[in-house]
Amino acid sequence: MKKNRFKNFNDDERELVIDFENTVLQGRDQFFDVDEMEVIIDYYLEVNDLKPLEQAVLYAERLYPDSTEVRLRRAHFMVTQQQYDSALGIMKDLQHREPDNTDVAYSLGVVYGAMGESDKAIECFRHAAEDGWELGRIFSNMAEEYYNKQDFDEAIRYYQLSLDTDSYDQSTMYNYADTAIQAGRASDAAAYFRSFVGEHPYDAEGWHSLGIVLASMGALNEAEDAYEYALAADKTLTSVYYDLAMTQVSLGKLGEAVSSLLQKAALSESPVEAYLQIATLYLQNNNPAAAMPYLRKCEQKDPDNGDVFSALAMCHLASNDVTQAFAMSKKALRLKPDSATTLFAAAQVHDALGHTDAAAEYYERLAERDDTTEGMFQYYISFLFRNRHYQEVTELAKESLDLYPGDSFYYTYLAASYFMTNRYKRLSGVIEFVDPNLIRHLCPTIERNPLLSYLIPPQIDSK
Repeated sequence: MKKNRFKNFNDDERELVIDFENTVLQGRDQFFDVDEMEVIIDYYLEVNDLKPLEQAVLYAERLYPDSTEVRLRRAHFMVTQQQYDSALGIMKDLQHREPDNTDVAYSLGVVYGAMGESDKAIECFRHAAEDGWELGRIFSNMAEEYYNKQDFDEAIRYYQLSLDTDSYDQSTMYNYADTAIQAGRASDAAAYFRSFVGEHPYDAEGWHSLGIVLASMGALNEAEDAYEYALAADKTLTSVYYDLAMTQVSLGKLGEAVSSLLQKAALSESPVEAYLQIATLYLQNNNPAAAMPYLRKCEQKDPDNGDVFSALAMCHLASNDVTQAFAMSKKALRLKPDSATTLFAAAQVHDALGHTDAAAEYYERLAERDDTTEGMFQYYISFLFRNRHYQEVTELAKESLDLYPGDSFYYTYLAASYFMTNRYKRLSGVIEFVDPNLIRHLCPTIERNPLLSYLIPPQIDSK
């Protein structure tokens, strides 16, 4: 299904952009007034389509070289190119000429935000809000800067102000939901979105946001219902299908989850992402045979996708075909050498081949990346423990407990590393928090120690 790139734009905006694109394509010299050029440039900024954005900015500058609004948009384009100093130079000049222009203040805030100077950005946005126009957008930008400062309460306050002013802004809804979850205020966000969908029962993004928040609270049946309502309002909202599928997996509904992702594939411009997600689900459920057909479809449709070959490597590894797993991992490393999924697959394959040094190297690179998942990191700790790097396990487990207080996995590996290095005194402070089954697996002789056996929690029946 062809993606509708004008989904969130009205017919007049759509016709204007298409008219401009035809003008450029045919090499014509057509007149557009300054307001029309602003609409055209703003469209490309919104959809982040950089090549036609540059064409539109150049076209506008040729027609209106002294227009403040056009120069503002030139600065925005420079931000997309990470030319911050040049963008700041334009904005400073405009601010000097028009100190009371709130559009200039807003754009200067955007530049400061892109440069990571949140306090200056917030000050500019406050000035921009003084005339009372476009408060939804301004408050949303302020919220993002407070989020960057890790001031989640202020971020939530401004996200709510933004939504109260501009209820239908999709990105603000999702950002508010995510921030509330991180701040431990998911129940507040759930109450907000329940009220919102009560007033706007056909708003798909509102229902989607409610589902995200409810899922984070463990209210999975309610979350599933919210996602279903979102799709009833807009079945083309493909991001909902993935969240619905993950909720259905958590509810033990693997078949329904696969069905949801197949619907996503049918509606997507490219089905590769959905097929890859289905394959991942099957791999997580130890069913590589079911995953393989979807991965083969991915390979056929996108033969240069490194993530597909990483998944193929993991699929072959799960099928005990280490030779093919190694071949697929090599392809993934060639296509996407620095991604977390590629490095994780390479580490797993080399570990299975007994190439301990190579596996360690890939795990070390993996641990340094921002896109490494907690699950991947836990495999790294397990690898270190199996290879008797107990001091590294101790350090990583302690660091992880700072991020995930109370996590039994890290407590268990910390306790196990203490035991294996005879640091028994330190065990008393952590042993009560361990996973009883895992600690017995890692340290089979721990119960033989009369000083420790009584401290270990009772074993849990896994049946």
